[in-house]
Amino acid sequence: MLISGIKKTTLLDYPGKVSCIIFTAGCNLRCQYCHNSEFVLPEKIKLIKDFIPEEIFFNFLKTKIWLLDGVVICWWEPTLQKDLEAFCQKIKDMWFLVKLDTNWQNPDILKKLLEKNLLDYIAMDIKWDYDNLENLIWKYDKQKYFESIKLIKNSDIDGEFRTTLIKNYHSLDDFETVVKQITGAKKYFLQNYKWGNTLQEDFDGKSFLSWELIDFKNIALQYVEKCTIRF
Repeated sequence: MLISGIKKTTLLDYPGKVSCIIFTAGCNLRCQYCHNSEFVLPEKIKLIKDFIPEEIFFNFLKTKIWLLDGVVICWWEPTLQKDLEAFCQKIKDMWFLVKLDTNWQNPDILKKLLEKNLLDYIAMDIKWDYDNLENLIWKYDKQKYFESIKLIKNSDIDGEFRTTLIKNYHSLDDFETVVKQITGAKKYFLQNYKWGNTLQEDFDGKSFLSWELIDFKNIALQYVEKCTIRF
């Protein structure tokens, strides 16, 4: 497991739980607005010399038996890690909950992890209306996109979908089409784009004003059970 970082405590990333976060390296999407190309592009990942050994992480976890509820495995795409299943099993063997943050590119792996009861919560990114994704992403698979949505919606475990809203790329006119893709979902989170050092150097996306996000939320509530704005 390529562990690029650890956040020791979070109250936000696993709803209702106290957890830690581990960040992996490598991604099979190329989102223009990604802020961490050093952990996405293979040529940059090769330059990283200080990945955290699993032993150090699990030694840390042993000291948190009574303090943490779970572990969040995220960024940049954990399902690329060949030993993800074994890694999740080790965490479960220590009686921690496991939350996986993922894109949609590896539904077969998601299915396998779910069948083996190795996940307790899944969060999946909904970038935008599938037919307009080429405006944001250079590499993606339509079939896998909808397979992953179906897996998460039909799963017995808790889960969420989430969208980062970007002015100049996302609009209210198109948003209804986006939400229809996840009709019936229990949880949907909206988060505002924040400017940063993006993978596409001249990316011209901007943040919405806080009150503008409310309009997106009101549309979403017509199709999902719960929609929350993360500021």
